[in-house]
Amino acid sequence: MEGRPITKVEPMENGMLQVTFDTGNFVTVDMKPRFTGFRFGALQHSDIWNSADTDGSFVHWYKSGCPAPVAELAYDEIMKMTLGKSY
Repeated sequence: MEGRPITKVEPMENGMLQVTFDTGNFVTVDMKPRFTGFRFGALQHSDIWNSADTDGSFVHWYKSGCPAPVAELAYDEIMKMTLGKSY
């Protein structure tokens, strides 16, 4: 993987996350089933969910006033969620 493949992230309603790549293609990932677990549980709060941002390699979510992300999702994880065992 060269460069930073994620160019944009958009948190949508019902836990759907749209991720746009440097190729211009995008995927929509259903994150809502993961909101019940420890790792992504904070995302069930709309202020945190809507804070989604990217550095090009990861998607990060933040709690207001906290400089460190409360959750993150890597490009490779997004690809595995999208393509499954094919990736």
